[in-house]
Amino acid sequence: MLKVRSLTKFYEIKKHWYLKKEKYLVFENINFSLEQGENLMILGQSGSGKSTLAKILCFLEYPSEGEILYQNHNLHKIKKDKQRLLRKEIQYCFQDQKMALNPYKKIKDLIQDGLENFNLKKNDEMIFDFFDRFGLKRQILESKPYELSGGEASRIGLIRALILKPKLLILDEITSMLDVKNSKEILDFLKFYQQENHLSYIFITHQKELFSQFKYKKIQL
Repeated sequence: MLKVRSLTKFYEIKKHWYLKKEKYLVFENINFSLEQGENLMILGQSGSGKSTLAKILCFLEYPSEGEILYQNHNLHKIKKDKQRLLRKEIQYCFQDQKMALNPYKKIKDLIQDGLENFNLKKNDEMIFDFFDRFGLKRQILESKPYELSGGEASRIGLIRALILKPKLLILDEITSMLDVKNSKEILDFLKFYQQENHLSYIFITHQKELFSQFKYKKIQL
């Protein structure tokens, strides 16, 4: 499903306008493959480029070198209309969902926007089912992101991704805003959901001990 070959990311930075650009290397020569239904864990210290790699995988940034093949399509060389279709299949849950969500919109509108972006009809039954599974009160649909706790925002981010029925879901520190009990409940659900829908996960985390129920490949940055 996914092949990453010789992926490298660097930035060219000028410390002063009169100096030459300097190359700041984020990571280099990353290689891995992932079949449908398999999982990957990305490990590394803070600042090692884990989130940058995730953003490259879902079109939010471009690599400096190397290529990403998804179902034999080079993600960063295909036409924009084809890339847009693949965005539905590759979803990314940011670490800080409160910052990722539009602060001026209600949660119900943010969920609806995600569906409309891909010409999908609203499915209240599916949304309510996710709310029940994640222990969220339906009144939250009338709230705005700043009114949510970090844990509630993380769950909303998951719901916005899952209702699109992705084939690859990238989860950036999904447990960082949750206590151990709620982390276990979310991961138990993700395990069940994977068994039912045969999608793949890419976990970015520094709490790998919480993911013991999953089989996964891993790379270290």
